[in-house]
Amino acid sequence: MSQPIPALSHPCPAPGRRRLLRAAAGWPLLPLLPLFPLAACTGQPAFASTFLQVWRSHLELGQAQWHQRLKAVRALGCGEIVIQWAAVDGEQPWQIPDALLDFLFDDAGQLGLGIRLGLPYDERWWQALGAPDDATLPRFLARTRARSLTYAEQARWPGRSNFRGWYIPYELEQHNWGTPQRQALLVPWLQSIAAGAAPRPAISTYYSRLPSPGTLEGLWAAILGQVAVRPMIQDGVGVAGLDNYRALAPLLALLRERKTSFDLIVELFQELPSERQDGTTFKAVSADLPRLRQQLAIARQTGARQLVAFALDPWVIGESPQARQLLEAWRELG
Repeated sequence: MSQPIPALSHPCPAPGRRRLLRAAAGWPLLPLLPLFPLAACTGQPAFASTFLQVWRSHLELGQAQWHQRLKAVRALGCGEIVIQWAAVDGEQPWQIPDALLDFLFDDAGQLGLGIRLGLPYDERWWQALGAPDDATLPRFLARTRARSLTYAEQARWPGRSNFRGWYIPYELEQHNWGTPQRQALLVPWLQSIAAGAAPRPAISTYYSRLPSPGTLEGLWAAILGQVAVRPMIQDGVGVAGLDNYRALAPLLALLRERKTSFDLIVELFQELPSERQDGTTFKAVSADLPRLRQQLAIARQTGARQLVAFALDPWVIGESPQARQLLEAWRELG
């Protein structure tokens, strides 16, 4: 990358975008802003795709509200949404009803939007990774593999003309997956799910600043030699700042060397200082325009097939003052 990158700051123990996932479950449903400022947008859109996190509370939305969200995503230049998960398993499991998914595929198709659909996500993933015994993680992987394969086998969504493939809703990093022993568990798990959710499902990855026994590029070298998956790399800027691209440079180099197609997830939020560093008190606001401009200038040089926003909702089409400012300035990012 020719874009100069600032020197690394002090390592931050934040575990990455998953902190946002934990915090977002309690967010209220926000009305969307009118998109009339975008009517005159011209030029290349900044993002080809965006994540859409559906929480249990979203099931209360009516079709008109869902249409408003999808229309907003299309107006902001995206041609695809990644629905992060079709279900959430755990202490209080729930699933997106088939009727709602039918509507989302229908409405998205009419708007010219493709959908990549996430397989069911088990929220006990991080507890299983940190379990002190040797039996919990293998059991967890066996259970989630079976759940993913059953859902993919029974789903009718791949028959939709705007179905863009599956997303495996778990995030890979080198802190938990840096050892050969852990990779010996991970690779067969991924192989099985990828075969059942073909062709080439996507999965996210990020650079962990926690002490790690291996490297992120080493993890992906082991994966790419044996599993047909599409990496979606989180840029980590929302938590770690622009210098996180330096930490990602070895992985990006590996992907270019292997001619592996990948997407880059650009974080549209800025984490605020909080009392704890374990994600339980996560606070964030929408990124400001100057930072996002710098972020995109670097992201566009990584070789990614497409840039994916995380996420237009709520960081651009939310109700906060920062989201309003970013929405009003959106045409300047094209």
